[in-house]
Amino acid sequence: MDILNNGNEIAILVGLAYFIAGIVKGVIGIGLPTTSITIMTFFISPLMALGLNLIPMTVTNIWQFSKADDPKKIIKNYKYFALSLVLCILITSFYANEIGDNVVRIIFASAVLLFVSVNFFGFNFKMNPKHDVFWQGSLGTLGGLFGGAASIWAVPVTMYLLMKNVKPKHFVDVSGFLITIGCIPVSFGYIATGVFQPNMFIYGALGSVTALVGFQLGEKLRNKINAKTFKNLLLIFFSIAALKMIIQSLIEFNVLF
Repeated sequence: MDILNNGNEIAILVGLAYFIAGIVKGVIGIGLPTTSITIMTFFISPLMALGLNLIPMTVTNIWQFSKADDPKKIIKNYKYFALSLVLCILITSFYANEIGDNVVRIIFASAVLLFVSVNFFGFNFKMNPKHDVFWQGSLGTLGGLFGGAASIWAVPVTMYLLMKNVKPKHFVDVSGFLITIGCIPVSFGYIATGVFQPNMFIYGALGSVTALVGFQLGEKLRNKINAKTFKNLLLIFFSIAALKMIIQSLIEFNVLF
């Protein structure tokens, strides 16, 4: 996984991918890993994209959570989700390198299609507050399964917050916390198994800068564009890209053609 070959080209493409992903996150509050990894898999391997995603994902979500209205209360109220997420990611992140690019691509594409379904078709199931701990643990665990293997756990976070019917600002604050906390175990797993390598640091740092620039631009655009139309166009792109990933993996597995 040597990304120093064609380093200038990779740097430009990574920087552009995270700038676009930052805009998406700024407009709709989530979607940075989904957008950046989806774009990067067009020119690098899925495992390499997971490694490169580590620093920008961590930096942008720390930035997002730093703007939360009441961080201590959020940590207290969502501790069961965070605990189950962290424990599960800590296990699954050690297997991403072993299962290989094609399986990672299929897992990531499946998570993207689930993300599209939840956001495009809606998720109207309302949670009984008495069962909050159960849903935090269950969806935190599901997030950990996706998170360690494909570096994307926003889908279960989104489902849970929609079930609670939280306000948009609270949605952004809580998702910032839960994605940030998941970055800790995924970092251990990816560094230990070589998914993240030292020569990726400079690209990750570049991606962090361009993502933050895009994020701030997206926040300014949030009230100036039709967010619903923007989101729907984005979901169509995600769907096409995810189907392309699945077909590519099936071809390489000799399942198709």
